[in-house]
Amino acid sequence: MKAKFLAALTICLGLFFTAAQVGYAQDTTYTVHVRRDFGYGMGSDIQGTFTIRLLGDEEIVDSAAFFIDEVVLYRTDEAPFSYQFSTQEFESGMHRLYAEVLLNNGNTIRTNVVQYNFLNQKEAGRQIRDVLIWIGGAILGAVAIVALVQSLLISKDGKGTHQPGTPRNYGILGGTICRKCGRPFPRHIWGINLVVGRLDRCDNCGKWVMTTRATPKALQLAEEEEMQAIANEEPHGKPREKRGRFFRGDKIF
Repeated sequence: MKAKFLAALTICLGLFFTAAQVGYAQDTTYTVHVRRDFGYGMGSDIQGTFTIRLLGDEEIVDSAAFFIDEVVLYRTDEAPFSYQFSTQEFESGMHRLYAEVLLNNGNTIRTNVVQYNFLNQKEAGRQIRDVLIWIGGAILGAVAIVALVQSLLISKDGKGTHQPGTPRNYGILGGTICRKCGRPFPRHIWGINLVVGRLDRCDNCGKWVMTTRATPKALQLAEEEEMQAIANEEPHGKPREKRGRFFRGDKIF
C-alpha cells in the first residue's frame, strides 16, 4: 500500500514539472518599459509616439517579441530590443503590453504586463486644456493668498510702522529702495517674482513697486538720507519740502 502511494506521488510530481516546462518560466529579471518620445502622457493616459523596450540582461537573449493585447506587435533578434509605435495606430481605450523573451538556453520568459489607456487627439487635447486650467487656477489662488497676507501685515492706513532712521533687518532676500518714497525696506518672501523684478509693497508708504535687490552701500545711503531728513525738519515738526531725489542701485538721482 505504501509503495503504491509513493509511486502515485512520483507520477504526480513528474506531471507537474513537465507542465511547468511547457509553460513560461516565472522570472522577474526581465521587464518592459514604455517611454514617451513625443506626445502626451498623464499617468496611464497616453497619446502620441512611444517606445517599448525590454529591460534585463540582453547578452543571453536570443530574440524578443512585443505584444499588445495578445497580438504580436514586433519581433526582433537584435539588441537593443525595443520598438517604437504610435497610439494612433490602435483604437482608443485600455491596452495591455508585454514581451516574450527567448533565451539562449531555450527557455521562454514572459515579462510583466503594463496597461495604458490610449487616447485620441481630441481626448488628449481636452485633458491638456483641463491641466492648464488647473495650473492657472493654482497661480491665481497663490496670488490671492499673497495679496491677503500682505494686507494683513500692512497697517490699515496703508503705511508701515518703520520710523525714519530706525535700524532694519533686511533678511535673506535683502533690502530694496522704494521708487515712490525713496526709503529702504526689506523685500518680503511673499512678494511676487515677475522675472524682471519682484513686485512688493513698501513698508513705509504702502505702495506697490517693482523692486530689485539693492547693494549694502545703496541701503546705507538711503538710511543716511532718512537721518538727514530728520535733521532738516523745520520747527513745530513740519518737514521741509521733499527733495527730488531717489535711489537706484548705488547712485543717487
